[in-house]
Amino acid sequence: MMDSTGSKPQVLVFMGGESGEHDISMQSGAAVVEHLPAAGYQPSPVVISRDGLFGFPSPDDTGRTMHQVGIGEAIYKILFMDPVCAFIAMHGPYGEDGRIQALCDLMHIPHVGSDVTGSALAMDKWLCKAVYRDAGIPTPDGILLTAHDLVRDRGGSLDRVEGEIGLPCVVKTTRLGSSVGVGIACDRSELDDVADDAVKHGDVLCEAYHPGRELTVPVLEDPETGAPEALPVIEIVPQEDSGFFDYSSKYGIGATQADEICPADIPDDLAAQVSGLAVGAHRVLMLSGFSRTDFMVDDAGVWTLETNTIPGLTNASLFPKAAQVAGLSFSELVGTLVRRALKRSGRA
Repeated sequence: MMDSTGSKPQVLVFMGGESGEHDISMQSGAAVVEHLPAAGYQPSPVVISRDGLFGFPSPDDTGRTMHQVGIGEAIYKILFMDPVCAFIAMHGPYGEDGRIQALCDLMHIPHVGSDVTGSALAMDKWLCKAVYRDAGIPTPDGILLTAHDLVRDRGGSLDRVEGEIGLPCVVKTTRLGSSVGVGIACDRSELDDVADDAVKHGDVLCEAYHPGRELTVPVLEDPETGAPEALPVIEIVPQEDSGFFDYSSKYGIGATQADEICPADIPDDLAAQVSGLAVGAHRVLMLSGFSRTDFMVDDAGVWTLETNTIPGLTNASLFPKAAQVAGLSFSELVGTLVRRALKRSGRA
C-alpha cells in the first residue's frame, strides 16, 4: 500500500523488543527508517517495548512513543495500514529467532530476512553447530550445558568441559547475539564464574578456544535471483586491553577497542575460503535476504563460530561497512533487502 500521500510503498520497520539487545535494535531500526525513503519506500516504525507492548512513533522520532498497545490492537492497526513489506531490525530472542517472522506470516506480510525455520535454527548456537558439522563446515568442538545440568551436577558438568574441551575455553549463551553473555574462561574459577553469568540467559555452550585472527563475512542475496553472494571480508582487531570483540566494543562507549578493517588484509585464498564458507552456511541454514558469519583463523585452520540472520544495521555496524566497500550505499542496501523480500513473496 502507498503511504498517506500516495507517493511511496509503505514498509513497516520493527525495532526494540524484549531481549537484552533492545537498545541496539532501536539503533538499527532508526538507521533503516532514515535510509528507506532514499530507496523509494515510506517507513512506518513499530517499536516493541521491553515488556512486549507496541508503539507507532513518527519516522522523525522513533525514540518517542506516546501511546502503546497490546499485540491484539497492534495487529489490527498493522492490518489496517496494509504495508507492502516489513523490515525486521530486531536482534536476539523475540526478534531474530522466528517469532516476529511468524507474526508477519500470520498477517500475510512479506518480511526482510530469513523465514521462521532458518531464523530459529541459526539463533540457537548449539543447533547451528550441529548443522555446520553435518555440512562439513569447520567449527570448534563444543559441549552443551543445560541450566538443569548446572543445577543438578555443577561440578561434574564443569569437569566434563575441562576434560573434553580443555581450558581456556569460550563460554556463551546459546540464544543471544552481539556477544551478550560471552566470556573466556582461563581456569576453573573463571569457568565457574562465566558459566554462572551465561546461564542467566539460558543454556550454555562451551567451545574450544582458538585464538587467532577474527574475520566476518556478510552475505547478501541478489534481489532478483536470490543467489547469495559474499561481500568483502572484514577483519576485527581487538586492542590489547579488550580481549575479544564484545558487546561494548561493538556498540558502546568502548567502540574504539577494536579496529574493523574492510576489506581484510588477508591472502586471496583465505578470503575465498571464508567467503565460500559464509555462503555455504547461509545455504545450509536455509537463510534468506542476508546474513553474516563469524570466523576465527589460527595455525590449525579456519573455524566457523556463528551465523547472524539479522546483522546489526547501525551506522557503526559491520554489514553496512562491507556493503559500502562493495559499492552499495546504506539506502541501496535496505532497498535491495526490501526488493528481495517482495520478490521472494511473489509481490515484486
